[in-house]
Amino acid sequence: MSGRFPSLNGWRAVSILLVLGSHTQYIVGPTPAQSHFFATWLDGNLGVRFFFSISGFLITWLMLVEETEHKGVGLKNFYIRRCLRIWPVYFSFVAVVLAFQLSGFKSQSAESWRGLLTFTRNFYDLNAGVHSDFLTTHIWSLSVEEQFYVFWPLAFCFLGNCGRIVILAFAICLSVAFRTIGVLGLYDRHLDHFLFQNDSTFNYLDCIGWGCLGAFALARNKLKIQAFTKTNSTLVFLTCASMVLIPYLAQFGKGIQAVGFIGLILHSVLCPDWAFYRLLNRPWMERIGILSYSLYVWQELVWYLWPAFLGKVWVLWIPMTFGIAWVSYNVLETPFFSLRSKFRPMAPTRSQPTSERNADGQEKVQYS
Repeated sequence: MSGRFPSLNGWRAVSILLVLGSHTQYIVGPTPAQSHFFATWLDGNLGVRFFFSISGFLITWLMLVEETEHKGVGLKNFYIRRCLRIWPVYFSFVAVVLAFQLSGFKSQSAESWRGLLTFTRNFYDLNAGVHSDFLTTHIWSLSVEEQFYVFWPLAFCFLGNCGRIVILAFAICLSVAFRTIGVLGLYDRHLDHFLFQNDSTFNYLDCIGWGCLGAFALARNKLKIQAFTKTNSTLVFLTCASMVLIPYLAQFGKGIQAVGFIGLILHSVLCPDWAFYRLLNRPWMERIGILSYSLYVWQELVWYLWPAFLGKVWVLWIPMTFGIAWVSYNVLETPFFSLRSKFRPMAPTRSQPTSERNADGQEKVQYS
């Protein structure tokens, strides 16, 4: 298989649409019945967890590719590429928040600024915040991603394959343990704004970990997985989809969903022309996936500041968000594609898996 990974941008689109849909319940304008529909049927947290699994899968795959071709991973260049990918849009958003604060329009507490400037917004002290901190609440998930980008490449570089699998298994078990402790209340609830709060990284390590393990599985057993999924496509899809759709059982269902979702990722990457996956690869779905990062960063600002006098046309917040994301993508993301390419390894030989990036900034992967 050659070219970029199919379906991944489609999954990003599904994820961000879940997030946008669930946040619509907070807009001024929808009727109580409409808000109830968005809250009940569109799970934004599920969309975020999908993003975590995709990140774990893709980042691990790219490091495996680089290690195969270059006998190691260049950490310095990896971190530079991640900064060029994340920081332009993110710190533009932070600059807007700062402008709000300096103008007296919307202020953030010291606790919020600590999280924003150190990518620890997911460890937020509820007792130290103010109502307007809600404008930056969504940065919790980006903080989880940034913490993953810092620690997982270090572990990857300094551990062998067995050690990598062990640490991923430990991270998954730790995540389940943290959720168990949280559900049973086996901690001081006055300290829940530290390790055990809902946005804690430790509650989502399994989502990331299963994504990473999916990349190892694809690298080691691509032909076997492809043969099995092609022969049993309907069974694989129904099994994995049922794991994603299984009801939450005291939050243990989140880990089961992560397993199901990484199964869907592998299936859709290897069988992109099968049934439902054709939808993921439609040009408009791919475009939404490409815009997903900018959509995620700016969407909370749009719905939080949506004026009450536009309540009757509240649905316009969606195209407004897409418009802002399109500008953000073209002004703040696209200019850095060529710069990031300067920090990529030299083009490898064709005999092994390779990775590059196309004109839209999408990861391209090739197998031999």
